[in-house]
Amino acid sequence: MLFAKLLFIIKLHTGFIIPTSDVDGRTIYSIPSESIEYAYKSEIIQYLETGIFTYDDTLDDPVILSEVQ
Repeated sequence: MLFAKLLFIIKLHTGFIIPTSDVDGRTIYSIPSESIEYAYKSEIIQYLETGIFTYDDTLDDPVILSEVQ
């Protein structure tokens, strides 16, 4: 899990993962080279761990209420 989180950060900073928008205080991301769009951070981390991407908005991806306006 820690490795996948670190990999997420690296891929985000290198442009492999692109922040796309915001849905209810949660940032959504795209990975154009993998044809993945509108994914939450936790979904991408799960993808980096397993190699299989699935949409699952029940995965833990906490919303910081002070940032939601």
